[in-house]
Amino acid sequence: MRRTLAAVVGLLVAMSTFGTPAYASDDACRALTDHTVRFPVGGAKHVVFAVAPDYGVTTVTVTECVRHGRKWQSVRQVDGWAGRAGFAPPGEKREGDGRTPSGSFTLTEAFGEGDPGTRLRYRQLHSTGDCWGSTVTDPRYNRYFSGTCGPDDEDLSAIMLSGPYQQAVVIDYNRRPVVPGDGSAIFFHVSSDKPTAGCIAVPLLDLTAIMRTLRPGDRMVMGISADLFRG
Repeated sequence: MRRTLAAVVGLLVAMSTFGTPAYASDDACRALTDHTVRFPVGGAKHVVFAVAPDYGVTTVTVTECVRHGRKWQSVRQVDGWAGRAGFAPPGEKREGDGRTPSGSFTLTEAFGEGDPGTRLRYRQLHSTGDCWGSTVTDPRYNRYFSGTCGPDDEDLSAIMLSGPYQQAVVIDYNRRPVVPGDGSAIFFHVSSDKPTAGCIAVPLLDLTAIMRTLRPGDRMVMGISADLFRG
């Protein structure tokens, strides 16, 4: 299902709700051109949007935009998934709440079973021993480490072998600085055709195609349409 239910619902919500913007997920690239995106994108050449029509909605429209001079054009759009509890309002994401953070975040590194041809810094995972800290009291919180994963940590190796982390891009949420408890392990990864624990997920072929276009400093802008776009 591409450019279907999530995009249509987003458009209806944007058109019918008082005070919400006229932009829907289909218009994300045009909103960049019109300077009506609420969050900055810095010097990004590519911006990937993940847009839901409202809070509590777990499906998103993922749109990749590329900058040509002063204009932005859409190069790819696909339906995907957000957290099992939808998006958190800006600044309200917390560890273990099942919500996806809202905002604009850099994309600087990736990992998985093998480099698909991305310009991002890439980490090839092993069959065991690759972890991402999600233990709030651990100094490795929201960081990669190798060794033995704790019960609250992300076992990257195991999740790679089961599918979702065959390929993944690190979304730089809560990383500089890291605030314990504000959420960890927010990735752009392979879809299991169901909501995530707080990440954004799309099918493998779409993800790898996007990864091949990304450069360090490109951005993921994500949230509900009313939070992302000005009217």
